[in-house]
Amino acid sequence: MRLTQHKVEVRWLPFLLRPNMPPEGVLKKGVGLQNVNPRLRAAGAAVGINFTGACERAPNSVEAHALLAYAAKMAPAKQNDVQEVLFRHYFTDGLYPSGANLAAAAKECGFDGEAALAFVQDPKNKAAVIEEASRNAQVTRGVPFFRIGGEDAFSGAQPPDAILELIEEAAQ
Repeated sequence: MRLTQHKVEVRWLPFLLRPNMPPEGVLKKGVGLQNVNPRLRAAGAAVGINFTGACERAPNSVEAHALLAYAAKMAPAKQNDVQEVLFRHYFTDGLYPSGANLAAAAKECGFDGEAALAFVQDPKNKAAVIEEASRNAQVTRGVPFFRIGGEDAFSGAQPPDAILELIEEAAQ
């Protein structure tokens, strides 16, 4: 894959795939590779992601999004690192995104785990995540969803070169 010469800022904004999901999530019908779409597994493997299907619950992601908001507030350059850890925890390690698992993700990225967890569990911060996710749902039709140069660009998985082309166009 080529790299761009332009400075790119990655920000993760909240979007709830299942906005009515209970906080504890919902048990999946099964756990393991039988729950991972073969195409998804192959696409992940091609870029070093091991989708295991190991988490037994479909998640409510409000607290995970609150952790991303915390990272954006405290050290914006680390927000993407937090998201990568959250992805690995859930999709590879099978860890549900709540409580101690979120504190561990924060700590892994250099934050105070207890302070991060206090932020995540504050009802005001959860409400702010839900409110922002609701606004984002007005324009987001799929995930991932990309805004490039402040403009809504596209949603859904795209080849890296297609994303790079849009970044290059926006920079002109």
